[in-house]
Amino acid sequence: MTIKDIVNEFNTTPFLFVGSGVSRRYLNLPDWRGLLEHFAREINEDEFSLSSYESRARNMECGYGILPKVAELIQKDYDEKWFSDSSIRRAETYEMQKVKEGVSPFKVEIAAYLKRIAQEQEIYADEIKKLHDVSERGIAGVITTNYDSFLEDHLSDFTKYVGQSQLIFAPIQGIAEIYKIHGSLEKPESLVITEQDYRQFDLKSAYLIAKLMTLFMEYPIIFLGYSISDRNVQSIMKGIVDCLDDDQLNVLQNRFVFVEYEKGRVGAEITHYTIMVNDRPLNMRRIVLEDFQLLYRELENKKSKLPVRLLRRFRQELYDFTLTNETTANLRVAALEDERVADDELVLAIGKAKDLGLKGLSGISGNEWYRNVVLNDLPFSNDDLIEYAMPSVVNQFTRKIPIHKYLVGTKREHPEALQIAKEMNFDTIISKTDKKNRSLLGDYTSIKQIWENEKQDKKKAYRLMAYLKEEQFVMKDLESVLLEIFNEDVNVLENASASEKTGIRRLIRIYDWLKWGKTKEPSN
Repeated sequence: MTIKDIVNEFNTTPFLFVGSGVSRRYLNLPDWRGLLEHFAREINEDEFSLSSYESRARNMECGYGILPKVAELIQKDYDEKWFSDSSIRRAETYEMQKVKEGVSPFKVEIAAYLKRIAQEQEIYADEIKKLHDVSERGIAGVITTNYDSFLEDHLSDFTKYVGQSQLIFAPIQGIAEIYKIHGSLEKPESLVITEQDYRQFDLKSAYLIAKLMTLFMEYPIIFLGYSISDRNVQSIMKGIVDCLDDDQLNVLQNRFVFVEYEKGRVGAEITHYTIMVNDRPLNMRRIVLEDFQLLYRELENKKSKLPVRLLRRFRQELYDFTLTNETTANLRVAALEDERVADDELVLAIGKAKDLGLKGLSGISGNEWYRNVVLNDLPFSNDDLIEYAMPSVVNQFTRKIPIHKYLVGTKREHPEALQIAKEMNFDTIISKTDKKNRSLLGDYTSIKQIWENEKQDKKKAYRLMAYLKEEQFVMKDLESVLLEIFNEDVNVLENASASEKTGIRRLIRIYDWLKWGKTKEPSN
């Protein structure tokens, strides 16, 4: 049997279950023990510092294995030293704010340390590119216990969910998504590393197990970067196996594939492997290899008919429509009571906007209009956006909208849009109150200074930015800030507080004016 044979048996594109071996391989990050050793030496610079914690842990009850207990012991000592000895503080100013909010310094410094030392390995550049290419159509989604950002940085437009809380409350679609079940570096408080963290994780794991069981029954699962004996895998397997009967377990045996790295291996070795979970056998395939491209190339041949990011977008649009019964910018259907559609019929159409009727553009929200100025993510021409979407957006914001970008390259006449643009300049964007408050800027003279020092309190940062004069705005710096805001949360205009939304929209109007409005012939 070959890798190709295994992949050809898949009924659909697979989910990847990704462990720390991938981060070690591609970012040269330490394993769990190596990470704990670094922080043990921060407390006590001694070659036996970690051994000392391991010795203490062995004399204690370790319900989740020795390393979570060691992490808990180190966290206690590290936090105490961090507060009393500033010399061990390495985190950036905005990360320090997390400590003020009650997050453990140990977790904040872990996040800062891993971000600081992560370095993409040039030797694996071809592998990394191939993984990106495969993700376009060959990977349905990813579950990972890794904290770092490698996956979201390299998989093609996958949506990320951090921790169990986001999985519970977000409208996940089950495709082109990354589930970071043990937390993520940008949210140090989410990291699952100590025994207490694992205890809390297990207490809240019922929904996660149910979600994983659904995925495991629907998709092939490829375990990548784990050892078969890994406690994280064993724990999740136990939760799944406890819920399934023998017939259901037999269904899984052809869907579970473990990939293990072996240095010096030429080609790939394929074997059957059985693990015992609560005295019940769970069968799977095991692939042993050194070059991961052997796997990625075969996955690339198992393509979905559409890019997975588009499949996810369609699912999301359909989900939103079923909740609101309102046409969206990307999904157009006949009204549910339309006499042309019989009761036993459902008609959906996929095609270009011009073929489906541009009136659906009126479903574009003001937030999408604003976001498109920064991300350019609406798949319509500027002429069509102005003609069909602008009227409802204008009503939402009483003509206070970014408009200059939308006038670029238009081929039709748009007198109302031109009038809105004519009425707008920097002085009309900034309120009289903000102009009077410029004395509150202190020593700040640029958006870059404000963002670097105040972004931990975004409400304050946006307020201070409004006090800057036009000549103090550097367009490229403003663009970088806006991209960072949307990269952190693409739906920030839906999720942020009211005052933060106001601040972001103001910045977007300034950006629109600086980039496309000041010159007589705006450029793309």
